[in-house]
Amino acid sequence: MAEMPMTEEEELQKAAAMSGIRYTIDKTWDGLPLNHDPIQVDLKWHFERLSGRPHKRVVRITFDAPFFDDPEPNEPPGVTDKLWNYEVMEFFFANDRGQYLEIEVGPHGHWLCLLFDGVRTTVNHGEELELECRNKWRGDRWLGEIEVPLAYFPSRITTFNSYHIHGVDDERVYAALYPVTDGTHTEPDFHRLQFFQRINIRRVIPDGYGDRPFADFKYGDLWAGHY
Repeated sequence: MAEMPMTEEEELQKAAAMSGIRYTIDKTWDGLPLNHDPIQVDLKWHFERLSGRPHKRVVRITFDAPFFDDPEPNEPPGVTDKLWNYEVMEFFFANDRGQYLEIEVGPHGHWLCLLFDGVRTTVNHGEELELECRNKWRGDRWLGEIEVPLAYFPSRITTFNSYHIHGVDDERVYAALYPVTDGTHTEPDFHRLQFFQRINIRRVIPDGYGDRPFADFKYGDLWAGHY
């Protein structure tokens, strides 16, 4: 029997009760201690009633990272290709079928959202997706908040990784929540899904969502054809 959808009051109560998850990034991509302050990342479900519009169902990601003020992309804020070449935070959510969502955010309002069905096999091109993104600075800290629509996530998320990148040329520093090597790799590659670690996604996305891709009013079913 199909599960009955939650009422709005039940959704609000569920969102308030969910604990979310907090992470600390304090190592490089190959597991060495960082030479700068760690990065704090928080994942939390957010449901909001919106008058006259579809209600907001998002995963809210907040982070507190060092701000290095690297040169920013030479284009206006918004969707930015190859943002990984700049100062950036990255978040990867994957399932056991090799499907995953990559989110990249820069400190100056640039961002990119990519969906993959298999390693580096993109479902979309990034330009058609939007991201609500807020950045501010407090001293030498970069404080960011992004809201990721539920429709962007693949079904049955099981693993997660997050990265912080900064620096220029030979001074590039790649920080990772979970190292992406077993000691046999000489270069970072953030798409090595085998090194991601398990996430209890029910602390971030409530029961009743997440078992299959969510089709919303604005984007439809982004994962159609990739079940």
